[in-house]
Amino acid sequence: MPGRVLLVAAISLLSIASLPLAAADQDAAAYITARYADKPEPGAKARYSPRIVKLWAACTKKEKKTGDPCMDFDIWVNAQDWEIKNLKIEPLKSDAKTAGVLASFDNFDRHEDINFSLIKDKKGWMVDDISTGCDMLSDVLKGKISTC
Repeated sequence: MPGRVLLVAAISLLSIASLPLAAADQDAAAYITARYADKPEPGAKARYSPRIVKLWAACTKKEKKTGDPCMDFDIWVNAQDWEIKNLKIEPLKSDAKTAGVLASFDNFDRHEDINFSLIKDKKGWMVDDISTGCDMLSDVLKGKISTC
């Protein structure tokens, strides 16, 4: 009987260990890795900081008034279309509340390096900005012209 109890306990622990981490427990690199697997496109399920949410709302409001697109590309892939290959996610810096993560990949025939600035609250990580090397998400949402 004691052997059976140990076996049940071991199986229970293995089951718990195989569960995905709660969003609040993920490290920043794991969070970005998971977002690149989002459907229908990378970043579709991303959480954004209150600052970015506010900028996005203002940009969308302007889009409705003018008819000009708020964003005419997906900043997660730095393109309108994508076929991501060789995705590598690398933590750059991290502490309990902030992190930087680099996503490198090939998109069709171009190599891309996308830098993420993240902040953490009790629910987990959220994107506070994204840089493609040419554009910053916050700048695009403010209507600034691309530097490339």
